[in-house]
Amino acid sequence: MIDPGNLDEQQLPLTIRAVFIINPENKLMLSLNYPACVGRSLDEIVRCVKALQLSYEKSIATPANWPENHADIPMGDGRTTDFKGSVFLLPTVTDEEAKKHYPNHHTCDVPSKIPYLRLVKAEDVASK
Repeated sequence: MIDPGNLDEQQLPLTIRAVFIINPENKLMLSLNYPACVGRSLDEIVRCVKALQLSYEKSIATPANWPENHADIPMGDGRTTDFKGSVFLLPTVTDEEAKKHYPNHHTCDVPSKIPYLRLVKAEDVASK
């Protein structure tokens, strides 16, 4: 892949640097493309690998900014910081499975009242 927006001294386009993450079944799970003018973030690559591993092993999804997410969320009549770094259960996880494996999960109140945003604390995921 080439980046026509960035040219070298001979006016040739520079190559795009790419990162590919492949799962154990040899399926592409993530690709990141960086133009020549942007450095790669090893912290972001490691974060992505950890998130993919958790999803693969535990049937969870990591939200944006994980593990620094949900520092303050509404709960009941107030707000809480108890769910900082939490993850979501995938929609494929049934309520019965959620109650069995993650009995302390929290279902977020959304306007539609559909109980699909189910948070699990990081320490509960780590202990399974």
